[in-house]
Order: sequence, then structure tokens, then C-alpha cells
Amino acid sequence: MSKRLSGLWHQLDAWRQRQRARRQELRQQRHEQQRLLWGGPVEADRVLAFSDAIFAIAITLLTLNLQVRPGLGGADFTRALHQVLPALGAYALSFVILGQLWLAHHRIFGVIARVDYAVLVRNLVFLGLIAIMPFPVRLLSDYSNRPLAVAIYAVAFITAMQLQRLIWLDVTRPQHRDLLREPVPDQVRTGFGRVLLGLLVLFGAAVPVGMFAPGYATLVRAVIIPLRLVAGRLTNWPSWRPTGT
Repeated sequence: MSKRLSGLWHQLDAWRQRQRARRQELRQQRHEQQRLLWGGPVEADRVLAFSDAIFAIAITLLTLNLQVRPGLGGADFTRALHQVLPALGAYALSFVILGQLWLAHHRIFGVIARVDYAVLVRNLVFLGLIAIMPFPVRLLSDYSNRPLAVAIYAVAFITAMQLQRLIWLDVTRPQHRDLLREPVPDQVRTGFGRVLLGLLVLFGAAVPVGMFAPGYATLVRAVIIPLRLVAGRLTNWPSWRPTGT
């Protein structure tokens, strides 16, 4: 009986190895087809310049909702300033988050020398989320007491954060060493992954407060910035930069 089970186990293991090899072969074939269709890896400088432009435009558009009607005076002016506070809070929080995403993006592309089709597509999807951020920010500033508005805002930013984390973890795999300036140590790869995860968890944990206790939303916005700095300290990821950067 034990010999039969052992034989079945070996057959199953051999089948798994064949399936793994088959999947690897299919991935290589798809990679070769993409290379023939789109060309091989290209320098990352152009992608980085385009990304910086998207971030700059998105951050600039955040300020469009910060306005007070001209010609007001007395109580009307004070009331108008009070009414713009939700928009100012949404701007401040969003600026901090977009700034963190830009810093992380700069760090990621600091180790990337070339980008292939897969990296281009993932980065383009990420930038699409960044470009649309002024909409959920405006939604949050106008309807800060509506759970659905908070949920749309949260989903947009959390999706962007997670996608950025996946880009980092994927491009720094040993299989993609040809895309990097030099191999990224495992300690740095996992450490910076924890930094990105910390930002994601911190923001995600604050979302339910804004959704179900909107009266505390302003307080959450006020403390999320120092909490983010503390989370960054606690991750304690190693200081490392590729040669020449």
C-alpha cells in the first residue's frame, strides 16, 4: 500500500513539474511574441518623464476646488471660508498621499534601467488612476459626509497603492534582472515592499472612520500624516541605492 502511495506521489510530483515547465514555456512564448510586436525593453527615462508630468498635472488640478467667491464681506466671507474647509482638508490629505506615491514611484524607477511591455502596461494603468484622482478628491470635498463618496475616494487611492506595490515586487524579481540597473538585494526588496504595504494599511484603516463616523473625518486627516511618518520609521527598511544614482 505504501509503495503504491509513494508511486502515486512521484507521478503527481512529475506531473506538477511538467505543468510548471509548460507554464514557463508559455510565458516565454508570450514574452517573445510581445517583444516581436512591441520591441524589446526600452530606456526608462522617457517613461519616468511622462509619469512625472501626470503627477504634476494631477496635483495641480487638486487646487481647482479651492476658491472663495469674490466680493464677500463680514459674515458672508467668514461663512465662505468655513465652507471651503472640507475642500482644503481633502486637498491636504490627497496632496500628502499623491506625494508619497510620487516619492515611491521615483524610488522604484531609480532601480529600473529599462522597461518592457508588461512594466509599461502596469505603469500606464497606475498613471490612469493618478490622472483621475482630482475627481474623487472633488467628490470627497463636496460630499464628505456621504459614505459612498468616501468609499470611491478610498478605492481609487488604495487601488493605486496596491498596483504600485505589485509593480515593485514584480520588477525586482530575479527573473527581471535585465531590466534593473543592478540586482536589488532581497532585504531591500522585501523592506521597501513593507513600506508600500504600510502606507496601504494605514490609509485603509482610516477609511472606515471617514465612512461611518464622518464627524471624526477631520481628526483622521489631521493625524494620518504623523502616523504615516511613524509607520515609515517602524518599517526600518535598509538604505540602499543602485550604483550611479
